[in-house]
Amino acid sequence: MSTSLKSKERIELIDILRGLTLLGIIMVHFTEQYYAGMPPQKATHLNSNYLPDQIVSTLISILVSGKFYMLFSFLFGLSFFIQSSNSTSKAQFYVRFFWRLLILFSIGWIHHLHYRGDILTIYALLGVVLLALHTLPDKLVLLLAILLIADIPAFITRAAEVITAEQTTTPEGNPFGGSDAQNVVYFDILKGNSYISILKSNIPEFITKMKFQVMSGRIYITLGLFLLGLYVGKKKIFENISDYLVSIKRTRNKALWGLLIFILFGVSFFGGMQLLNVNLTFAMQFMVGGLIMDLVNACLALFYVCVLILLYQKDNWKKRLHLFYNVGRMGLTTYLTQTLFGFIIFFGIGFNLLDKIGASICFLLAITIFSLQIMFANWWLSKFYYGPVEWIWRSLTYLKSQPFKKPKRIKERLVHHL
Repeated sequence: MSTSLKSKERIELIDILRGLTLLGIIMVHFTEQYYAGMPPQKATHLNSNYLPDQIVSTLISILVSGKFYMLFSFLFGLSFFIQSSNSTSKAQFYVRFFWRLLILFSIGWIHHLHYRGDILTIYALLGVVLLALHTLPDKLVLLLAILLIADIPAFITRAAEVITAEQTTTPEGNPFGGSDAQNVVYFDILKGNSYISILKSNIPEFITKMKFQVMSGRIYITLGLFLLGLYVGKKKIFENISDYLVSIKRTRNKALWGLLIFILFGVSFFGGMQLLNVNLTFAMQFMVGGLIMDLVNACLALFYVCVLILLYQKDNWKKRLHLFYNVGRMGLTTYLTQTLFGFIIFFGIGFNLLDKIGASICFLLAITIFSLQIMFANWWLSKFYYGPVEWIWRSLTYLKSQPFKKPKRIKERLVHHL
């Protein structure tokens, strides 16, 4: 292998990582049955009362949930750097990227009306902050990234709650859900057959979602990952990845050790408190447990990225991972169509399977649908330059229709190459 990756290979690896991230996202969303909130007590399957569902839900929670959105956020920051570095005019880039974020927010708002767990609106808002911070010195960018990914702002807020004995969070730990009666109302709306009712119910929940982002610290973590992606782009790590293989292996090992240390600390702390019969307040549990969970998620996500990068260096694994290339290239389309499938499958205006099937079946559905998305992406990109939503986003960004359909000779050459 050469000492540096060619531009095409660099972009391929980024798209492959994005494709794998989308696999993790659909697994989480489908096992949650696209229910963004606290399930009511009457929701038997959503609460995983059956052993196979409990096993699947536990594995998804430990290995996937909270990790793959981190990879998605990291790649957003990395893609931001690629776009900024390809721009010939700084002023033009600022204006165009800000306009691009406005379009993304609009797409995200439509998505939010259908699924209140949308992340596109959050990305659009934080993208403005990224735009403002991206000229900071590299060391400061890295320092901010580490502090934010460790969720230090949220930790300070939780520590203040412990000191002042005030509690802004609920013992349920989920600001989407209030009382069980409120949860039942939302549940019944999704189970009903009124499309308009779903849209109306999600409008005011945007504020609730933002409160959750702040209270959980996800908004800080996401911005930190944006900055980390920016930093990695500035250091041209993906462009000269073979020069960083030793560092990547060390980072993988450190991430694994960090994972073990934080888990052991959590078990020791909470186990010790229980043995000593110390009753911790919910604020104290949330402060310590939240920090441990954030650090565990960060270590595991970092471990995943390092492992995937190292596997990509091996020819046999490169061929296997290339399966995720096209679905990652049209990541926005893939992300939105996952919601479309979830909306139709689980909600009352579709097949109404919400709470009728468990996490194990939902997991199988997720794998099946993602496999179909891979096949669709391969077919689509053999005929078109961009995914459908990507093309719309790009055309609106430049305020003119972008090239869309590939000439026949290019399609034939692609088929022959494959």
